[in-house]
Amino acid sequence: MIRYYQSRFKKNGDGKNNLHHAARTDDPVSNNADNPINTANYLDLQHARQKAYRLLSLRPRSAREVEKKLREKGFPAAIIKEALEKLHDLKYLNDSSFASQWARNLAVNKLCGNRKIIASLKEKGVAANLIDQAIEEVRREMPEEEAVVLLIRKKMAGKKDGLQDIKEKKRIFQSLLGRGFPAGLIISRLEKITWSCPPEGWSNE
Repeated sequence: MIRYYQSRFKKNGDGKNNLHHAARTDDPVSNNADNPINTANYLDLQHARQKAYRLLSLRPRSAREVEKKLREKGFPAAIIKEALEKLHDLKYLNDSSFASQWARNLAVNKLCGNRKIIASLKEKGVAANLIDQAIEEVRREMPEEEAVVLLIRKKMAGKKDGLQDIKEKKRIFQSLLGRGFPAGLIISRLEKITWSCPPEGWSNE
């Protein structure tokens, strides 16, 4: 998931990390009285940018996540605003790209359902329309139905009796629910299995 961001942080010709290089080569802040970021605050601004660059070098983050981290460090609102604008200008912050990368990681690598992906992106402050786009995009690659089948097969692997044990069936049902898949979809993939009694939440309606 972090390849997109790592490609942006490759070393330059001098062998220096692009993020740190960007932090050192930002244009000086204007002393214009109308600019809330003046010379007295310039070091704070540079510090905020460097902190943001370090955060993004560790893993992809949404704009809201970076903003929250900078607030927790005690940076003033004007400093944070200026730092985020610079990150957007340099294309290190892009919620659309972040949402796509994050959704793909959860859907393809971790085999999570839409409900869990949506909740995760909402928690990170991503806009609803960007979440919808990310879900639509990733489901062309890995439909929820396919993910459910893959998970069931993994859980059945090595079991001589398949899924004939009722406790095992319930465990799988609850596990897939916890991954964010809808109950109806799970049931539709397990409906050929004979249940002695249905698990809680089971319904064919």
